[in-house]
Amino acid sequence: AQEEEIVKLKERVKVLEDREDVVATQSGDDAPIKERSINEGEAAAERISNDSEEIARLLTSMDAATVLAE
Repeated sequence: AQEEEIVKLKERVKVLEDREDVVATQSGDDAPIKERSINEGEAAAERISNDSEEIARLLTSMDAATVLAE
């Protein structure tokens, strides 16, 4: 059961990392209106920050599950 949880957590980390890469790429796109580009960049940075926090929580959970499995 713990191994299944670790696999699920690793998959979730991968999804979040992939999403983070996409958001980082999209945030650099040129927009016709500069202000819109800035706002989108700030929103993208916020999403990346939230995803990074979730990745950290998942990795901590994975570490705990690994310790418990030993």
